[in-house]
Amino acid sequence: MKNIVLLIKREFTIFWTNKVFAFTFLCMPVILGVVLGNVYVRGKVKQQAVVIVDKDNTPLSSTLCDMLSDNPTLKVIAIKFESIGLHQAMLKDRAVAVVTIPDRFEADVLTRRHPEINIYLNMSNTLTSGAVSSAISATAATLNAGIAISSLQRKGSPAALANENYEALKMNVFQQFNPSGNYLIYLWTGFIFAIMHQLLLLALGSGFSLEYASNQFNEGGLLRYSLSPLVLIFVKMVPYLLMSVWTICCYYLLANQFHIPLPTHPAALFISALLMAIATSSLAILYSIRNPLPLKATQLLMSLASPAFSLSGFSWPSSQMPEILQWFANIIPLTPFLRAMRMVTVQGANFTDILPNLNHQLMQIAVYLSLSILVLRKQIGIASKQSIIAAK
Repeated sequence: MKNIVLLIKREFTIFWTNKVFAFTFLCMPVILGVVLGNVYVRGKVKQQAVVIVDKDNTPLSSTLCDMLSDNPTLKVIAIKFESIGLHQAMLKDRAVAVVTIPDRFEADVLTRRHPEINIYLNMSNTLTSGAVSSAISATAATLNAGIAISSLQRKGSPAALANENYEALKMNVFQQFNPSGNYLIYLWTGFIFAIMHQLLLLALGSGFSLEYASNQFNEGGLLRYSLSPLVLIFVKMVPYLLMSVWTICCYYLLANQFHIPLPTHPAALFISALLMAIATSSLAILYSIRNPLPLKATQLLMSLASPAFSLSGFSWPSSQMPEILQWFANIIPLTPFLRAMRMVTVQGANFTDILPNLNHQLMQIAVYLSLSILVLRKQIGIASKQSIIAAK
């Protein structure tokens, strides 16, 4: 027990000696949490630039222009009365959409010739273009309904009957689990824990590699405290698991600051986050045992950490990926955690709901930890033989 305490003390000394890692683990979750929170603080796409080309310039086309201007998603930056260059408007004016109202628009509406309004979208950013497209379509549909109802009223139908005749059916849409469609609620929490995942991979990826590089992986250095692979792995994890708890605390503090709803079952989130930290640490330690060069170990783990968020299925459905990428995503510790995290933080899930994800995490821990123990035991055996030979 005394040796374990000495080993933990030794690991904390190594941790604090590396100023970069210490600063990164203590400050980066807070800094990036604040930065990302302010990036997505509005939560929804608003005030996107739109140019209107009104070739008709009649009261009805002006009404449509006013309705588009009143939509909070849109910001009409210019109303032109003749054709313009689409590419110039989108590049120079940074317009997300150009709405073209045709000549004789009002006359064709009154004579039921069904004029066509053309909407040209700048699809270089699918998020903004999708929001703008929905806003324009909703505005046009509102005007269309108003025109149809007014037409029926002019024919003598009472207002209530005109509404009934216009609506062939009613559709009710109930938005669950983030009803406002807030992008901050959707994305921010995932980013915070993805940062923790990357930090653990990069920090522990050089855990044993540094021992090799500094010639401390021998019975005169690290191995004089313990020859147990499990003990050595455990003490390597301790400082970083404590830093992971600090990241979880930062999440709660910053979530309150940005008015992000906290999970209904916080214990479920904490357990899943802790399992993710252990699985990630085990994977990083396995890399560090296998690679004696710290730089090489870090580079290999960077290649895993960089695409982890994209492959996890958090922002793009994993079912739409090739099967080989789905398989690769399932071996990354971040993947099952993000699935559980979204269910807990947004959908109010409890332990029972996320049990398949917890089992996935436990399986990852069992595999990575077992492999780490086996490989480390072999390395300890080699180091012990070298010490015996050196003593002779």
